[in-house]
Amino acid sequence: MLENRSIDIKNMIGNKDFFAREFLIWLWYSSELDQGHIKLKDDDITVFIEDKLVLEELLGDQEDLFKGGVPSESPEAKYALRSGKIIKECKIKIIKGNASLSEQQFEWIFNFKANGFNISGIKLPSVDVKDYKEKLRQRMMFLEELYDYLGALYKKFLETRLVKSTWDEELLKIKEWIGND
Repeated sequence: MLENRSIDIKNMIGNKDFFAREFLIWLWYSSELDQGHIKLKDDDITVFIEDKLVLEELLGDQEDLFKGGVPSESPEAKYALRSGKIIKECKIKIIKGNASLSEQQFEWIFNFKANGFNISGIKLPSVDVKDYKEKLRQRMMFLEELYDYLGALYKKFLETRLVKSTWDEELLKIKEWIGND
């Protein structure tokens, strides 16, 4: 996806999945910089690709599933990127707070499918309240916070992606990270 290939770009650009796939590669790349810490406008978060990563050929049927441990750190996953595969689906963890600084830490874990920007299997931070109305309110607040984080991450990606000079520079760094010198 990141290289110029003889594909029907015109059809792909009209499809939001084109950006979703690039967003996931950018997010994976960004998660490996500075131990996953990403500075957003209103917050600092940590982002990791969790224990599931599915890469597929852009124009084929071949699919690689990496599951368990930290598949994003496996040489095989990077090799799949180098060979032109793109992210179809992954499990993402977002962490707010820093336990080492004695801050309260909140974690969101979810599956992200590039096709249709689909999010599923959301695990929200735990709520330690007995009153069901308060528990529901807090869970809804955590769901909204996840939505805000995803929006802020996607906005950060688009601010880079939609400016040619900025994207060209970022693309060189991503290719270097993948191993395409």
